[in-house]
Parts: sequence; C-alpha cells; structure tokens
Amino acid sequence: MIGRLSLLLLLKVFLMIFVILYAGIGLGPDEAQYWTWSQALDGGYYSKPPGIAWQIWLGTQLFGQTEWGVRSVSVLFAFFQALAVYQLALYTRATRRTAFWCGLLMAFCPLGMAGSLFAITDGGLLLCWTGACLTLASALDKKEAPHPLYFGAWIMAGALFKWPIYLLWPFFFLCRRGYFPHSRKLPLLGGVLVSLLGLLPSVWWNASHHWATFRHVFATLQGGSEQRALGNAGEFFASQALLLSPPLFILLLCGLWQGFRQRNELPPSLFFSGCVTLATLSAAIIASFFQKIQGNWISFAYPTGMVIIGWEAFQNHPTRAFWAKTGLGISVILTCLFFLLPSFYASHPLPFSPLPYQLNPLKHNLGWPILHEALIRQGYEPKKDFLLSDKYQTTSLLSFYGSAQKRAYFLNLQGVRKNQFSYWPSLQEEQQGKTGYFVWVENVPHLTHHWLTQLNAYQTTLQRYFEEVQFLEFTPLMYEGPLIAKGALIFRCRSCKKEIIPADSNLY
Repeated sequence: MIGRLSLLLLLKVFLMIFVILYAGIGLGPDEAQYWTWSQALDGGYYSKPPGIAWQIWLGTQLFGQTEWGVRSVSVLFAFFQALAVYQLALYTRATRRTAFWCGLLMAFCPLGMAGSLFAITDGGLLLCWTGACLTLASALDKKEAPHPLYFGAWIMAGALFKWPIYLLWPFFFLCRRGYFPHSRKLPLLGGVLVSLLGLLPSVWWNASHHWATFRHVFATLQGGSEQRALGNAGEFFASQALLLSPPLFILLLCGLWQGFRQRNELPPSLFFSGCVTLATLSAAIIASFFQKIQGNWISFAYPTGMVIIGWEAFQNHPTRAFWAKTGLGISVILTCLFFLLPSFYASHPLPFSPLPYQLNPLKHNLGWPILHEALIRQGYEPKKDFLLSDKYQTTSLLSFYGSAQKRAYFLNLQGVRKNQFSYWPSLQEEQQGKTGYFVWVENVPHLTHHWLTQLNAYQTTLQRYFEEVQFLEFTPLMYEGPLIAKGALIFRCRSCKKEIIPADSNLY
C-alpha cells in the first residue's frame, strides 16, 4: 500500500508543478510578503516566526526567484505530510488499506491540495504537528513512554512556522499521566527546553523591535487593531466543510461522535487522535461565536482528523466507505475547478464570464504581469527608480513582480497597522530626491465605486511627499466578460522629500 500511495503522491507532485508553471495562479499577497522576507533573512518578522522565510529562501536558491522557486518546498512538504498521516494511521492500529485511504484523503482534500500550491506557514506547521503526533501515537501503540526530546524537537521545528504547535504539550502531559505515570521527569524537562528553542529566533528579533510579533498576535486575538470583529460561527463552520469537502467533514463529525461513544474500546493511540481533533476543533468553533476566526487557523486539527475519518469509514462502518470515496472525488473536482479559475478571466474584454469576479478566491493572484508591462511602458527604470504603494500587500506584490524584483516601499498614507515594511528603511531614508512610481490596485466592487475618488485623493496627498506628482494611466488588469474587474492607478512621483514622512502607526 505504501508503494501505491507513494506513486499517487508523485503523480500529484507532477500535477502541482504543472499547475504552478502553467495555470496562471500568481503569488498571493501573503506569499509575496513572505518572499520579501526571504530576501532579508532574519531571526523573526513582524507577524510570523522565520520558518516560512527560510523555506522560501531555500526554494528560490534552488530554483530561482520565480513562482516555482517560492512554492517548491511547499510541494515537498505536502508529499511527506500525506506519508506521515499514513504512518500515523498505522500507529492507531488501522489496517494498511485504511492507512492508505487516510494518506490519500490528506493529500487530495482541498486542504492538502492548497497546501501543495501556496507557500504559507501552514505547510511546515502541519508536517511538524503530525511528526509530534507520530511520536505520541507510536509510544501509545508500543506501550512505551514517549521520548520527550523527540517530541520537543518536533515542537521546536513547528514553532519556527506557527506557535500554536505548543498546544500539543497538554496532550503529551495527559498521555504521560494517564498511561505512563512513572516515567522519568528529567527527560521531560529537557524536552520542554528543547521545544522552547523554537522561540529563540523570534524572541531575539522581537527584543530589538519592540516585541512587535507578540503585540500583533495579542491584537489579533483581541479582534484586530480596529473595532473588534463579531463572531463568524456559521462562516467558520462552512469553511471547515470546504477545507475537507462536505462528505468528509460529515464523516469526521460522525467519527468523533462514534469515537466518544466507544472511547473505552479504542486503542489508546486512536483515542489520542480523536481527542486532539475534537479538542482543537471544538475550541475554534466556540471561539468563532465571539470573534472572527479564519478558516485555516485550525488546519492542524485535520492530520489526526483524517485518521478518524479513515477509522469511521473503512473499519467502524465500512458501508460509509462509499461516502469517503465520494468526498475524495468531490475534493478532486473542486480543486481542478479551482486551478481552472484563472482561465475564466482575461487581460482583455470577453463576451461573457461564467463566474462573477467577486466570487473568485484567486482575484488577488491575477493580473500582475500586466501591471509590470504597464510600468515599463510608462518609463519605469528599475536601476534608478523605485516602486511604492500605501498597502503592504500591494507593496509586496510590486516587489516580486516589478522589474529586477527590487523591494518596493510602503507609504502609510491611511494610518493602518504596522507591518514588516515598517521595520525596514523607508523611502525617505533611501530615496531622497529620486523618482518613484506609486501604484493603487483594486478589484470590483470597490474599484467601480472608488477609482475616480482615489485618483483625485492620491493626486493631492502624494504632493506632500514629492516635489511633483503626475497621474500616468488607469490600467485594466483583469476583465469579467466585457467589464473591468481589476485595475490599477499609476502615478509618477518625482523628487522624494526627506523632511516630510507619514506619522508612525501605533497599531499592531
């Protein structure tokens, strides 16, 4: 079974390489931001630990400063993620057939496919989370005390991507107390200390940057720097169903219920897997009643969740195997349609569009090569000019897709929260007296409602920071049928003033 699974995973690797190279799915704002981080390696960054920047640096060193270079390690992580879920299922006393399906579901559900495509922090976190769960499940299966140092090493590695991996320590302590109460305490202390090493790079960076990451995380948990967001329980629940596909999510809920009912009969390692999934998913659902919880924030509930699905569909109620296979089929169809989305739109008018552009989840990934061509057409020379925007997302994308891939500058005209660009040299420090090209990019419906207002506003506001501001053109980037769906305003800003800079934001 492992050979068959590996072959299917290799086919998936080739599919993902083809999608990255030819499907037209450009980098998203987060990916472009992480790429800018990788161009200035450090121990930490404003909103995340350094692992994702190190990951992208490795990929781009191997394959160049391209979309494939940025995403290559994510494809590798997803390959091993599915194999790790296969092994985790075996440690829960699953048959090899069941373990095969668990690995396959992990690989080809929407969560697994997206993890193969996008260079985001979830890939590294999920792999390390699963590795830590493997350490515990193996110990429970063999009735041996888990090795704290191995467990701590996985936690340390995962903490370089996302800190929620420390939530696994309570499960370790509960397993140790329930199954191995007489195990030695000294190795446990060593394991905890090893796991905390994953925080050291971020702590080192934050100590000299006003503890920005910790302030940002605290502000996010409080609902953000703006007015506290309301709960989104319904939206969150629906997003979880889409991450797995609805049939698989229903099977997961059934498996958790059946596992609870049969808790005294389950192998300890399977009971542990159910507890991890149930506790983390339940906590997120409860929290979503009080504040907005992003759909991917709880993705680490699903490596063990796949084991529960496999147990429920292929062993506990084999008649439900049809629904697991149906869910897998729906997942493949959904992701193939997802990969085809860019072909529904074009950089020129079409007679019609089969999908409203507002519903396109990839709208932020499209149109950037067109903007690059427009900047060159308007006289942008990367050797002597610079690019800037007042959104850090646009600034990141300008950095990657601009000629020579120079780091663009973030000009905080709106007084929004800090970001990583706030901690790098500003344009006033590095570009005094030089010419820059300011870019504002928006999608419909905001584009339709605000582009003329923004043109007039920027024409006035930018005069404070430059000797001369000239509006160059409105550039259509994407069309929804015959209508413009995404566009950009381009301004030439001559002679940057040094003495006038935007007020530093106090928001995190």
